Amino acid sequence: MTITKDELFIKIKNNLVETMTLEADNVTLATNIVSDLGADSISLMEFTLALEDEFGIEISDEDAETILTLGQAVDYVFGKLH
Repeated sequence: MTITKDELFIKIKNNLVETMTLEADNVTLATNIVSDLGADSISLMEFTLALEDEFGIEISDEDAETILTLGQAVDYVFGKLH
């Protein structure tokens, strides 16, 4: 089964909301994980590891540093899965 970007967004959003204990209504594709949500380095690492576990992918440290918004996370994971 192929996952769509919309389905991927929902899964990643839920992951982020759970990892950082957020209100789901406040999270959109444009949400900046650091400046909008106040993620620190530990939260970012937990989020990255959760994505790797959920989708069976590897995210290099260099790539993780370029993922600033939820939309970028969706695009990155989508690219890895397709």
